[in-house]
Amino acid sequence: MARKPPMVQRGYRSSKNVLFGIWACEPDVNSGEVQTYCSCGTLEPLARAGRIGILIPVMRDNQAGLGSGPIPASRAGIGLALGGGFARGFAHLGVLKVLEQNHIPITCIAGTSVGSILGAAYASGASLARIIATCRTLKFRDIGSWRVSRLGLASNQRLGDLIARVFDSKNFEDLPIPMAVVATDLNTGEPVVLTHGNLVDAIRASCAFPGLFEPVKIGTRCLADGGLVAPVPTRAARNLGAEFVLGVSVGIQDGDRGSPSNIFQVVTRAVSAAQKHQLEVWERHADLVLRPDVQSFAWDAFDRTDEAIEAGAEVTRRALPRIRKYLERAKAGRDGLETDLQNTLMAAEAVR
Repeated sequence: MARKPPMVQRGYRSSKNVLFGIWACEPDVNSGEVQTYCSCGTLEPLARAGRIGILIPVMRDNQAGLGSGPIPASRAGIGLALGGGFARGFAHLGVLKVLEQNHIPITCIAGTSVGSILGAAYASGASLARIIATCRTLKFRDIGSWRVSRLGLASNQRLGDLIARVFDSKNFEDLPIPMAVVATDLNTGEPVVLTHGNLVDAIRASCAFPGLFEPVKIGTRCLADGGLVAPVPTRAARNLGAEFVLGVSVGIQDGDRGSPSNIFQVVTRAVSAAQKHQLEVWERHADLVLRPDVQSFAWDAFDRTDEAIEAGAEVTRRALPRIRKYLERAKAGRDGLETDLQNTLMAAEAVR
């Protein structure tokens, strides 16, 4: 059976935004019954009417107009944005490990390149122990095969076999944790955020590093590595609804100093140079950025998995106080909102 192609959001402009609506109660002057109103976009009319109101989030789609009603309140937790970086990306596992050990809830994950593989594996429900065990034995041949063509030196079709072996879910809709995978549209140069359909093609596209792997076609689009436009996909994580975005940057610099000695080093250094000028773009969508100390790792240092994991764990342990402080503030805010809601309902009942 043919796989259902992933559903994409072209660029970031078609993503969903949250506005606030006012649910208000007012006694009817004739019947005395309490009436309920919803106003979206402005507080002024209800304020002038003297009605009792509370703020709740309402989903609005930029293309489809206002949603049919309120969305569930956000769960307390953090949204992860996992960047690309080949074997350096194993540091993401150390981040996940410390967050899991300290019971920090993860509400959503966005991933670019290797960040999309590891993030989607975790979001699928696969145990972290299984993911780490797989990465410890991972070789290039597990994700790619050399096949020189006009579009690249290798194909990453073998990623499909890896996903089938490790992931507990194979489609976005089945993931226990909401996930976004970012790729680059080579026709327009725009980011493409994949959030529905099968994971295999989405992840292959996000990992199709130019010059090495052939681009991946999804529908009419020719897609390549998401790191070209979103080195760390913080904006995609924010658009998934994350109130607190934790970005993890591992970089793609090849780890060698001096002049490049092969075409792959030329390409990776050129992409890395371009990414340095995108820092302000993606960092402004993050509440906190972690940078594990893996800059000396070569792109294919698959034999240094445990070192990369420990580097990710170490930087996350140092960040725990800030993460916990956010969660405490978020809880206090929710408790305050619940108190306001209770007071509002009591006031509404009193005017019956």
